[in-house]
Amino acid sequence: MLRLLPLTLAAVLAQAGLAQAGALKIQGVGISRDVECEGRDVGIYGAENEIALTGRCDVITMHGSGHTVSFKEGAGLSVSGVDNTVTGGRVRDITVSVTRNAVTATLVGGEQPGRLNTSGSDNRVSLVLSGPTQLRVTGADHTVEWARAEGAPSPEVTASGVKNVIKRKREAARPTP
Repeated sequence: MLRLLPLTLAAVLAQAGLAQAGALKIQGVGISRDVECEGRDVGIYGAENEIALTGRCDVITMHGSGHTVSFKEGAGLSVSGVDNTVTGGRVRDITVSVTRNAVTATLVGGEQPGRLNTSGSDNRVSLVLSGPTQLRVTGADHTVEWARAEGAPSPEVTASGVKNVIKRKREAARPTP
């Protein structure tokens, strides 16, 4: 029995290390936290959570209502639910579904284009496009506004549904000399 104790302890510690390296899950109502991503997937579930994600995240998934989330960088962002607000940095893939969600981010493309997929109704997306990008908008009453970073091409746009607005952001008026 005593011979097995070190092996058992090592197995438990290895499991704890593996769990720490896995996805981060934040679930509840009214939670307010700063979270270091450290390259991991992050799941945010429930309602009215205020989460600030720092560092580089892998895939960020949000389900629920009334969340306010900020992030610096992620491989992907998926927002599903009602009345969620996301303010972000750079991300390669964005999915926004259900209704009344607001997302602001930089959509990054490279060898593969950055992608936005929006479905449901009445979602608001504001993007800076960095590199080649594809915008796919389905559903009703969405507003997708975009601006190009220097050197970025215009996006490839696919749209279907009713009363969707997909447009380039107006540039701020420049003062006359």
